[in-house]
Amino acid sequence: MPSSRPRRRARLSALVTGALALGGAPLLLAPGSAEAVSATVLINEVYVNGGSAGATYTNKYVELRNLTGEDIALSGMSIQYRAPGTTGASGIITQLTGSIPAHGYYVVVGGSNGANGAAVPTTTGASQSATGSFNPGGGGGTVALINGSTSVDLATLSNSVDKLGYGTSNAPEGGASGAGPTGNSVTMSIGRTSATDTDVNTDDFAAQTPTPNADNPTASATVALTNPGPQSGYVGYPIAPLQLVASGGDGTRSYTATGLPAGLSLDPATGVVTGTPTTAEAPTVTVGVTDTSGTDSEQFTWTISAAPASSAIATIQGTGSASAQVGQRVATQGVVTARYPTGGLNGFFVQTPGPDTANASDAIFVQGSGTYPDVGTSVDVVGTVSESFDLTRLTGAVWRAHTPSLGAVQYKTVIPGTDCPLPGDTCLSGATLDTAREVVEGEAFQPAASNPWTLTDVYDGRPYYGTGDEGGSSNFGELGVAAESDQALVAPTELFDAQTQAVQVTNRTRWNDAHRIVLDDGTSTNYSTVSGSALPWMSKDYVPRVGASVTFPGPVVLYKDFGVWRVEPSTPVAGVPSSTQPQLEQTRAAEAAPAPVGGDVRLATFNVLNFFPTTGEEYVGNGLGVCTYYDDRQAHHITTRNCGNPSTDSGNGPRGAANADNLARQQTKIVSAITTADADIVSLEELENSAKFGKSRDFAIGQLVDALNQASAPGTWAYAPSPTGADLPPIGDEDVIRTGFIYQPAAVSLVGSSRILVGSAAFANAREPLAQAFKKTGAPDSAAFTVIVNHFKSKGSGADDGTGQGNSNPDRVAQANALVGFANQFKADRGTDRVFLVGDFNAYSHEDPVQVLETAGYAAVDSTTDPGEETYNFDGQIGSLDHVFANAPAKASVTGADVWPINGYESVLYEYSRYNANITDLYDAGPFRSSDHSPEIVGITATTPVAQATVQSPPAVSVTYGQPTVIPVQVSAAGAAPTGTVTVSLGAATLGTGTLTGGRTTVTIPPSSLAPGTYSLTVRYSGDGAVQPASTTTTLSVAKAASSVEADTKQDKPTVGDKIKVVVDVQGAGGLPATGQVTVVVKGGRDVTATLVNGSVVVKAGRYTKPGKRTVVITYLGSSTLEASTTTLKVKVKPKTKGGGRG
Repeated sequence: MPSSRPRRRARLSALVTGALALGGAPLLLAPGSAEAVSATVLINEVYVNGGSAGATYTNKYVELRNLTGEDIALSGMSIQYRAPGTTGASGIITQLTGSIPAHGYYVVVGGSNGANGAAVPTTTGASQSATGSFNPGGGGGTVALINGSTSVDLATLSNSVDKLGYGTSNAPEGGASGAGPTGNSVTMSIGRTSATDTDVNTDDFAAQTPTPNADNPTASATVALTNPGPQSGYVGYPIAPLQLVASGGDGTRSYTATGLPAGLSLDPATGVVTGTPTTAEAPTVTVGVTDTSGTDSEQFTWTISAAPASSAIATIQGTGSASAQVGQRVATQGVVTARYPTGGLNGFFVQTPGPDTANASDAIFVQGSGTYPDVGTSVDVVGTVSESFDLTRLTGAVWRAHTPSLGAVQYKTVIPGTDCPLPGDTCLSGATLDTAREVVEGEAFQPAASNPWTLTDVYDGRPYYGTGDEGGSSNFGELGVAAESDQALVAPTELFDAQTQAVQVTNRTRWNDAHRIVLDDGTSTNYSTVSGSALPWMSKDYVPRVGASVTFPGPVVLYKDFGVWRVEPSTPVAGVPSSTQPQLEQTRAAEAAPAPVGGDVRLATFNVLNFFPTTGEEYVGNGLGVCTYYDDRQAHHITTRNCGNPSTDSGNGPRGAANADNLARQQTKIVSAITTADADIVSLEELENSAKFGKSRDFAIGQLVDALNQASAPGTWAYAPSPTGADLPPIGDEDVIRTGFIYQPAAVSLVGSSRILVGSAAFANAREPLAQAFKKTGAPDSAAFTVIVNHFKSKGSGADDGTGQGNSNPDRVAQANALVGFANQFKADRGTDRVFLVGDFNAYSHEDPVQVLETAGYAAVDSTTDPGEETYNFDGQIGSLDHVFANAPAKASVTGADVWPINGYESVLYEYSRYNANITDLYDAGPFRSSDHSPEIVGITATTPVAQATVQSPPAVSVTYGQPTVIPVQVSAAGAAPTGTVTVSLGAATLGTGTLTGGRTTVTIPPSSLAPGTYSLTVRYSGDGAVQPASTTTTLSVAKAASSVEADTKQDKPTVGDKIKVVVDVQGAGGLPATGQVTVVVKGGRDVTATLVNGSVVVKAGRYTKPGKRTVVITYLGSSTLEASTTTLKVKVKPKTKGGGRG
């Protein structure tokens, strides 16, 4: 497994915890309307700096207040929190229990920033702990008391009892986004200033000394107004609404303003100033607030300026990596191509329509407050130029509609650098690639159908990009895409030898990096922490999968952020993409079952991703050690993080499910995968070694077999028992995970007992190979074959030898050498000639350990249904860590192979380990994402064929280019009637196949498959259960196709002095396209050569110089696929008439 696998496998952290049960009186609350004024229970105080240095209290808390004379039951209600930069449903929920006493208080104790401060004082029966789950940020957020237990959108909620949006909250009651009450600190909470709820947070709350379970300090006797500070604006541009903020008094406030710039006005009820300035001026503005307690006023300057002269976006962007106008206030205009009013990006892109500007971008990102214009709107914008996270932007911007329309933006189709061809040596990289893309930063692209994009990294919402900033286990709703490629990216050492083909490895790496683009979701939401927002791009029925195509019904915007080049849809993606957003090809249905592989026995290898029937909770309950866990969004344990006995074997405990519920989910998916594959023999990797927990070594594999039999029929499945005696290592030498075999007794039987390689130093850090001989049920033992399952050392730890093959490559090489010796000995002891080496070798197909096995005579059995299929995906590149190798006798019995891509091409978010990690339910009981490795299934003829085949085909075949090649083939065998297929190939490339009927078939090679020339083709018979494979050769000669030339001067009666113009059309036989050159010769004139374009050309050969008959000879010179050809024209040239001119 690759080097950073622990990071890539990291589970989501806990987000929510369950509540403690408390008793209470049963006065129930009726559901409230959205943000209704509460007259029963209020949020009275929120303390959000608990545990920080100098904090009054160790923990954060929310205090509720009962305004009534009766106890109020809290069962069915919840406290919910949403971070300020997020949208949608809340991510943190605390279910409430118990009740609030009449006229009393109830404290919900939350998380902590540290160990500082005193314990939060609580009252028995009137408090509960939500430690670790309710953990609001100090800078802002939204806290709501909800009459319900499910996550809701705190901006549009319909069952709120009370809500507080403080600081930078984007959903405060009664105010603008980002303008909630502030002033909280380590010694100050945000507390209600009176028992009256006005539904305006800035009126109802103020910073004060924290007083949990007690009355808040008396509010200011008189109302006070906060000075908003100097303001600015531009003539003709609407201002961002200004919310006046007041505190204290009785909350019955009205607002006044004098001296406002012309065009602006104040709403006296809400205190919001809006409008569009009409005059350049800088008045002193006086604003006031009044209630029954008194009046307060403040003054400030509001500067209205004439807008700067408009500059082209390209001028602002400039030709470098950053704008030369940073810090300057500028004006520009453009058409909106994308808008992000929610989700954290908080802005929109504008682009100049019309011709492209050389060496500078015609688009820019705009950020400011207010309602963003719709996509397609022409706008004027004023803002300050800034550079942030690699992106040029206009901040503090204001805008207005531009009339008339500026026109439509013409979308580009190819992102610079993504169209470089293989082998990759010409691909741009590093700063050169950035420079090529910088000139289109922020511009809109819409790849056409002829510009294929393919998903290549769907793992966890934060694709690999090679910058070192892959975000750990964070899920930002991103997908990795291979642009300008109809296939996923391939790991270079899957294709090339790291040492002898180092140049090819470097070129492929360069090609991968140039084509790697991130498809973002139009938000900055981290779904790992905001689990209440629906995941983008996916649902239970809409599944992003590696290898699936991406199409673009609408545009996307390209820019660089956090060191990563990415494209954003024109609007945020919520769940399944809309019809105008990028569409992901749905490929699951085509993989509902593996492809047929033939044979009378099917052999599979399957890594079952830490299948541990001994759960973490059982391990701890039995006193074997301690565990930490990965939790779901409601703090339920899902999988183990680290289990062990700290004094003896820390970290060597259970590695799978946390408890029985999650084990059942994992087991259900594994059983579905195995029963659907329906192989007769399955090698298992990452299986619990139950002996490590004081059980039978075969406890885990036995439980899996029991589950398989329950899902099918009793006796359908069995397992190969562990070896005993000298064939089994001491328990101290074994790993906590092991390998094993399960099989279907109706199809195959065991021959002898299993054996483990014992005492090999090479396997001190890995699972020792396990060997077992099998035969087809009913066959003699002499027909047995050997299967050895392996699980080599992972790439995740150990020494890096610097060869680009991951950590511990020398260890895997040593393990491969030890395996060869073990296989030879076991084969001799069991008297078998056929040996299959299977399992998780943690090495790609051209890495050193594989080469050791190939040198020893073992050949890889690759997929015959799709040679490009691989078992694994890591860092956005596919490759096979799982293999089946066969020696020559075993390879001869192979009838087909299929990698069943149910796991490696899927997102981890569909795995049992991510159950309830998000409000989007992705788990199902089917085989998809039952593990992280996809199984490989191989068909074999278990009974050794005895008949020798003879393959006959014509020794030589000739064909003209453009015509199909037909090769008749006959296969015969003494005493048998051969069945199966015949394949004609050139090297590793298959040209055509045919199926035998009565021992005969015809193999047709499609037209134009081979260029003119002579080839030695291999005609290979596959073999069947009674006849061995065989082959012969045929020589194929491909001749050039004929061509024909047509020409016309297009002049009926030319005159001396007229120009000689000859229109030439050349066509190949059967409509083959003609390329190359033609010559035109006019007797008495000069020879002219011209190049065909789409088979035609107009040739200018000077002028006619003499009257009389002239012969024009037109010759096509031929091409690599067409013969040359000639035609002639007879032209009668008339003398020049007196007084005439030249034609």
